[in-house]
Amino acid sequence: MEIYDEKKTYLVGATKSLDSTGTLTDATEGNHENGSNTPIDPEVEMWSEANDNWSYLFIHHTKVSLVNNVLQKHFVTFIHKTVVFRREDKRIRKDEKPTVSGLLFVQGKCDRVQAFLRDYFPGLLLVKDCSTNRVAVIPDSVMQSFMRVAQVAPTRIRLMPHPYGYYAEGNPLVRITSGILSGLEGYRIRISRDKCLITSIGGMTVAISGIHKESFENLDEYVRLRREQLRGKDISTYVSLTPLQTEIDACFFTPQNELDVLAMADRLTPWIIRAKEDLRKKEFDEAVEISLFILEEAGSRFLHAYRLGSLLEMRRQCVQADGILTAALGNEDVSADLKEIIETQKQSLLVRFPFLPISE
Repeated sequence: MEIYDEKKTYLVGATKSLDSTGTLTDATEGNHENGSNTPIDPEVEMWSEANDNWSYLFIHHTKVSLVNNVLQKHFVTFIHKTVVFRREDKRIRKDEKPTVSGLLFVQGKCDRVQAFLRDYFPGLLLVKDCSTNRVAVIPDSVMQSFMRVAQVAPTRIRLMPHPYGYYAEGNPLVRITSGILSGLEGYRIRISRDKCLITSIGGMTVAISGIHKESFENLDEYVRLRREQLRGKDISTYVSLTPLQTEIDACFFTPQNELDVLAMADRLTPWIIRAKEDLRKKEFDEAVEISLFILEEAGSRFLHAYRLGSLLEMRRQCVQADGILTAALGNEDVSADLKEIIETQKQSLLVRFPFLPISE
């Protein structure tokens, strides 16, 4: 049984863990149909701010209500629910249930959320990105769009069985520019005659249907046109490129404005995902080649434009590329020769492009 101590800390008895018994309760009661924004005592300190990113954790379904009720006193939480219609006694009944059993989103600084879990629910951990071994983070702008859809039209959302990169081949990469999905980006594909947006939410692949009602930009086409306009001015710093580097190089051109930066950053997303998958599959040579080339090209293309306001988007991609290299250095399965190449190239990048967010 749970014990509530004087420090208001939930402890788990030695013979019973969070993955034990109990009854499934509705963890999303509150002001929103598909969320958990229950009224908060104004005297309770809130540790979430409007612009904080999100993380998530998985809990045994019997403990969702308990954990959520405690968390939401200090953080903003959210649980996506799926609407199910079923026939019962000649009537159609509408039921709601969590889309993924035990999935709970939390807004707040990751270290603060994890410290809270450690004090209140020992053993519960935020989900980590397996390729970087860091907590999986969802930008607030992405999460807000996701929640708006969930609250207005929850049936438009479904979780997909394949990794995000699986849907890249043959499908255009787009950014939604208006409507409740504004700001989301992903691949536009057709599923069962319905145009959908395939996007990634904290490493989970999500399909959102009905994007024909939104306006969007085709980022692949934008980058292609900009490269044609700047032809002759955009030459890679590499003397010769491998076939893989040639493909990545097609994502780059020298930026002239903030939209150029955003478009290039978006086009690099599938390559970052591919490198993470390579790392997971222990295909280290390709993961390292992709990551190093992204950093090399970002440095050379932004050498005289790194003060552009939207460079933040490109910095995020560079941070992820650097995280892949760091993970490779810490992996005992990576050869000593490849680790030496990583260290040498990173030092070279730091010297030539000190503005890049590369760890020493």
